[in-house]
Amino acid sequence: MPHFFIKQENISENMVFITDKSDINHILNVLRYGKKDNLILKGPENRVFEVAIMSIKPDQIECEILESYISDKTLNINITLAQSIIKSQKQDFLIQKATELGVKQIIPFVSKNTVVKFDSEKDKRHKIQRWQKIVYESAKQCQRGDLARIEEIIDFEKLISSLNNFDLKILCSEKKADISIKKFLAENRQNISEESKILLIIGPEGGWDDFEIDRFLHADLTPLTLGKLVYRAETAAIAALSHIIYEYELY
Repeated sequence: MPHFFIKQENISENMVFITDKSDINHILNVLRYGKKDNLILKGPENRVFEVAIMSIKPDQIECEILESYISDKTLNINITLAQSIIKSQKQDFLIQKATELGVKQIIPFVSKNTVVKFDSEKDKRHKIQRWQKIVYESAKQCQRGDLARIEEIIDFEKLISSLNNFDLKILCSEKKADISIKKFLAENRQNISEESKILLIIGPEGGWDDFEIDRFLHADLTPLTLGKLVYRAETAAIAALSHIIYEYELY
């Protein structure tokens, strides 16, 4: 059954109101649902609502709540992906797969070798809106219980200043990486709980600049290797996320 996300303000006692125009179009014109048909809606804090359509208006669909429960389709660990922005289609693909893999938030940032350029703050906002829509569609597709959050686009120095917000920092790098991600994660397993905030940092298509590596080292981050092969940025993110989930996810 198709899944759609709703906000807290769209929930009132035993009723839910769908107001997102794209969702209304999908429900009525693609799925061709009508009165009395059932939907699954997902709200804040992984709350799931099984509902029946009661009324259809041009700007909203009114639904009656039949059942409500907490979804288990979310990771128990809290992973943030900080990704140096890559070219358009690759970035879209990366956001899609990171959402499917359960990342809680994505921090897009600009490093020295970032190829993508922005014309204005408006251009940045447009990109974030586009990426958040990809998150929404990906979360629906994989029936995820929550939505990943796309943060504002920041520069490299702001990323460095945010490192103290996380309990475990995982830096993937081809340069100065003498420790494998597998060994690093195993050595830190005892320090990880459901409350831990894990940050995964992936560099740009052109790789890290030496100055950036030095900044990471000064911040006590250890560059980690994913193995003997050299991966594209989007492949490196997927491989690293898979390692983290394998080591730390609690089933």
